[in-house]
Amino acid sequence: MPPSNDDRQVAAPAKRVHVGRPAGGRIRLVTALVVVAVLVVTGVLALAASSVNRSSNQRLLQLQVRQAAVVLTGAEPSLESQLADGLQIATATNAPSAFRQFAATKVRPAGTFASVSLWRRSSSGAQLLTFAGARPLLATDGRAASFFSRVHPSTKLQVTGIIPGAPPRLGYAVMRPGGSGLIVYAEGLLPADHKLVVPKSSAFGELNFALYLGSSQHGQLIESSVPTPVTGSTASATVPFGTSAITMVGTPTGDLAGALSAALPWIVLAAGLILALAGGWTLQYVLRRRQLAEELASENRRLYLEQRNIAGTLQHALLPELPQVEGLEAAARYLPGVEGVDVGGDWYDFICPEPGRCVVIVGDVSGRGLHAATTMASLRHATRAYVAESHDPPTVLTKLGDMLDFESHHQFATVLIGEVDIEERTVTLASAGHFLPLLVSNSGAEFVDFPISTPVGIDDPSRPEPYTVHVPKGTTLIAFTDGLVERRGEHLDVGLARLRAATSGGLHGPVEQMLDRLVATLIPAGGEDDVVILGFRWRS
Repeated sequence: MPPSNDDRQVAAPAKRVHVGRPAGGRIRLVTALVVVAVLVVTGVLALAASSVNRSSNQRLLQLQVRQAAVVLTGAEPSLESQLADGLQIATATNAPSAFRQFAATKVRPAGTFASVSLWRRSSSGAQLLTFAGARPLLATDGRAASFFSRVHPSTKLQVTGIIPGAPPRLGYAVMRPGGSGLIVYAEGLLPADHKLVVPKSSAFGELNFALYLGSSQHGQLIESSVPTPVTGSTASATVPFGTSAITMVGTPTGDLAGALSAALPWIVLAAGLILALAGGWTLQYVLRRRQLAEELASENRRLYLEQRNIAGTLQHALLPELPQVEGLEAAARYLPGVEGVDVGGDWYDFICPEPGRCVVIVGDVSGRGLHAATTMASLRHATRAYVAESHDPPTVLTKLGDMLDFESHHQFATVLIGEVDIEERTVTLASAGHFLPLLVSNSGAEFVDFPISTPVGIDDPSRPEPYTVHVPKGTTLIAFTDGLVERRGEHLDVGLARLRAATSGGLHGPVEQMLDRLVATLIPAGGEDDVVILGFRWRS
């Protein structure tokens, strides 16, 4: 710092007294060198802090956009599941009125969609059978024939693109193999001005987003919280969405690394010598903030895995241990799906209310989550009570149907019940919408063929029919849920044939080892959905 006028007035007489001595020059030189060194160090630290801040903000932006995209991927299974449930009802009942009752629960204000409709495609084109909510825009703008001609049997959600209207809509369709040409089609409302509101209190409240239908920012704009095209610091992520994709572009509303990180370069410049001496600590502090952001991402992943493990543990806790029964050898397996962290509705039970008589149950409640798990537990305990009252399998299924009503509970269940007579070596079976069991022997594997009634919870006056099958010596009966055979994009008959082929040579050894080999063959990397397998045979 240059001397003031007062300093010069004091220094002048001393200079006259000590002529020729360079002490003052050396002091000014050292001061100048120190000042320059401090300014250089301060400038370097300020530039480094600014660079780290920008890098931290960009990394946090990319991380949060990816996390938001992961949340977005949960939308497709939910939409696909709702439409698939409607298609299953329409196919099982062949009654537009039953479908309309289901569809009415899915339209606004209580549901998700503005319109849910049932179509039948034939060689002459697509025909609208019934709908709930508003009339489909697709049926009024002349594009229905073009769209439905491209719809094909698949487990993927098939997306129309944005349909112009006031407000515009986005359409989804589901068609399953073997569905007699039936298509469930729904339309969801989009904001009229494509305005997206991101609550400040949400996990992503520090970001603005723009969502595009397609694999780039050049696709159709779904909604945006900022004017488009988005400029400035941005990050993007593309996630699959049925037969299309959704591209998410995010931009921060402020400094994601925090106010202190944003102000750090100015603090460095203002503090000068103090921050020069403490520069190493300051830089380390900024780097720690960056490390903290990465640790938070790692912690989020750990918590996700922990939550998924808890869900699997809870599901196992809801399922029973198989009893030791004289004359029978039995085993069961439950495998949680590899996708999602919710508990599921798959269950099994093996009840022996009296000597020589046992009852086996395998069931699957629609949907996932706590609601599905509680419904599963209720059905399982109710089944045990009805079995204890000595009701036969058809009566048990009928009574379960009285407990669960799809129109009220928005859930249904498929259930297979078999009453085992140990002495007679017979099993009396009844099924409410569930897969037929498989008889496996050394000579081959065959599905037990008998009539199947509608799932539990679907309003149908028909009563399940019992069927008694004799189980020969050395033959194992295997019951299972859909996760063992269903695969996305694959016809169900292919999965059933794969199961039969895996057991056609007769799975030798104890039932426990048989089920382990079956799991290793059919789902070596884990299934997308929960899987239950139960098998038993007579010991001699």
